[in-house]
Amino acid sequence: MISYVLAFLGAMANATGNTLNRKASRDEPAKVAFTLKLFADLLHKRAWLSAVGLMTLSFILASAALGTGQLASVQLIIVLELPMTLIGGSLILGTRLAVRDWVAVGVMTAGVICLLALLDPRQGAPKAIPPFEWIMASVANLGAIVVLFLAARAHPAPTVRAGLLGLSAGFGYGLTAAFTKGMADQFNSGGVPGVLSSWQLYATVTAGVTSAFLLQNAYQAGPLTASQPGITLVDPIVSTLWGVVVFGEQVNHGTLLALTPLPLIAVGGAVLALSRSPVLHLTQTGQDRTKAGRESADLARAADS
Repeated sequence: MISYVLAFLGAMANATGNTLNRKASRDEPAKVAFTLKLFADLLHKRAWLSAVGLMTLSFILASAALGTGQLASVQLIIVLELPMTLIGGSLILGTRLAVRDWVAVGVMTAGVICLLALLDPRQGAPKAIPPFEWIMASVANLGAIVVLFLAARAHPAPTVRAGLLGLSAGFGYGLTAAFTKGMADQFNSGGVPGVLSSWQLYATVTAGVTSAFLLQNAYQAGPLTASQPGITLVDPIVSTLWGVVVFGEQVNHGTLLALTPLPLIAVGGAVLALSRSPVLHLTQTGQDRTKAGRESADLARAADS
């Protein structure tokens, strides 16, 4: 139970950080995409620095949750940061959520609870993960990130580019969660010295920074409706695979497992609905708002003609 509470608090901190992050990055021009100048510009914004602080707190809480719980359960709860971001955005920006948004929040929350009940993630038999398993799983995960990133770089359409970067960020955060789980296990067995001497610590930092880079560029590249589903849904799926295949976590099988697509579809539909919320689009990137302005102008000209 303590891992659920820590994961929930971590999701709250990250949700608030996401809102401030989007507020800081929405005015960045398209030309700074995929460059360090994007981060250089953001370093001068208090909102972004506050977001970094909250995301750091979220990382600490999530690490503690992973040290006391399972990857599958912790990362499922962290999915709830999307509706929390929506609610936080409405408070920070002084807007009101529509009834449709509240319905989507309720559906997503219920879907996550049902998934947890159906999967019932449990700790498996204690095992030492051999280096070969770490290497093979990491290479497969990194391969997906690289392929999606290169495809995003090559595609000219902002919507497709944002979607691919969102998927890549989701894979990145799933990998980060797996390394964090390994780091937490090192802490449980060897304390702080065990963590500092473990390769998982430095792999976690590298994967986390890379994922943040992909996330920032996904927000900057195109609309949230394209990037948010990948960011939100891929992370828990990848984390669950890591938990079951590599860490030996156990989930329900048979009929209960066969029912999991139902709440998963509900969660996916809620994510799509929430990503279309006007509250989230109030914090979209400058490129998106410029595009939206052009589209509005085109519609106005069409109506006049």
